[in-house]
Amino acid sequence: MFQNRILNIFIVTLGLTFSSCEDPELDALMSDYCDCISASRYDDSKQMECIEKMDSIKAKYEGQPRKIKVVLEKTNECY
Repeated sequence: MFQNRILNIFIVTLGLTFSSCEDPELDALMSDYCDCISASRYDDSKQMECIEKMDSIKAKYEGQPRKIKVVLEKTNECY
């Protein structure tokens, strides 16, 4: 009984640790995208570059719904 509780606590802790991990690569890509969006406000020629950046980010994280959710959340922060 006591061992089961310890095992359950360990599994929950491990699960929370991995689910809350940040993705520094995604953060860097989104930061770059947000910088691009900011620059495109004053330079219309950068708009296509920003679209291409977002397309590559979405392609990289295709099939990873949690990552795509983060992309959408961070995209909202850009505007």
